[in-house]
Amino acid sequence: MRVRATTAALLIVLAGGCARGDVTTGAPAPVPARSGAPAPDVHDRWKSCDTAAPPSVDDWFTAGQDALSLPRLDDGFQPVAAIVCRVEMREVPGTGMVAIAEEVRADDLTVLLPTLRLPDEPATAEACTEELPLVPWLALVDRDGRWIRPGVPIDSCRKPRIEFRQAYGALVTTVVTSRRLPGR
Repeated sequence: MRVRATTAALLIVLAGGCARGDVTTGAPAPVPARSGAPAPDVHDRWKSCDTAAPPSVDDWFTAGQDALSLPRLDDGFQPVAAIVCRVEMREVPGTGMVAIAEEVRADDLTVLLPTLRLPDEPATAEACTEELPLVPWLALVDRDGRWIRPGVPIDSCRKPRIEFRQAYGALVTTVVTSRRLPGR
């Protein structure tokens, strides 16, 4: 089954960026410190989101934020697919809202890869909104099945750059696995 990487609600959140609205003034948010490694850690073989992503249900909702400080994608790793580990709240008739964990895969990275190589923008002295747009838990897989978690480029408001958000929002993905999470 082919599905879009995001829902309409998610696109609204991702579109937030540095748009004016409820804003704060003064010094920009501190720049996330990229980890000291010059390139992302390469892991042996992709297995699944269940083994790579955070084990706690609550952690799934914030797990991607560390991508704002991870090392950036360089030319040393040649991805052929992207894996996104995500949790969505869905209405189930007779049950109410439940948390569904999904692993989705995108094989066309034509638009996404160049955005992952964009530089971080310098911090702004302008006003920025306080919300933090979703940062997906994203892994890139090479032809040998090895994988990395790349850093996501940040804008002048210390949020994922709009070019990345748009490319991510346009990914066409295939659901690999989907399951209901307990306790939600």
